[in-house]
Amino acid sequence: MALVRAYLKLAVGLVDEVILAHGLRTRAENPYASAKEALVLYGQNAKPMLINAAWLTLFTWGLSLVVFLLMLAPAAAIVYVMPSAWSAGGMVFAILFAWAVKVAVIEPFAIACLLQAFFKVTEGQTPNPEWEAKLDSASKKFKTLGERAVNWAGGGRRKPVSDVSETPSV
Repeated sequence: MALVRAYLKLAVGLVDEVILAHGLRTRAENPYASAKEALVLYGQNAKPMLINAAWLTLFTWGLSLVVFLLMLAPAAAIVYVMPSAWSAGGMVFAILFAWAVKVAVIEPFAIACLLQAFFKVTEGQTPNPEWEAKLDSASKKFKTLGERAVNWAGGGRRKPVSDVSETPSV
């Protein structure tokens, strides 16, 4: 079950990172429109994205297991010099180190791979209007959010410094 949860975390749980990366990559002026476009593109290309997530899940867990096995020997050496009350410490140390490496190195790498796959698969594509219509009709709250965001582009920007009548002296 842990493997299924890990797969779902990569396949579906990281959609927000994909949406944010799409907005940054396209230098979107309207965050709502960019997020909607990315979500539709992700849905249109669900099959390759889910296959990629499955491979990344296996890679992530496999590499974490390798790191754990590699850390058993140094952990055992550290525990060997410690008092006997800490005899289980080697296993705990190896697990903690493997988890830390997984969270700090392996998972960010997996996210980068997922983003690379998304950009490669969606390159040159445009969102399907039928999918956008389905997304708009998904819920009343989402539709309301869309209506409020339609005219957002450029909203809430600060005035440029040249428009300010009085400049502070330094």
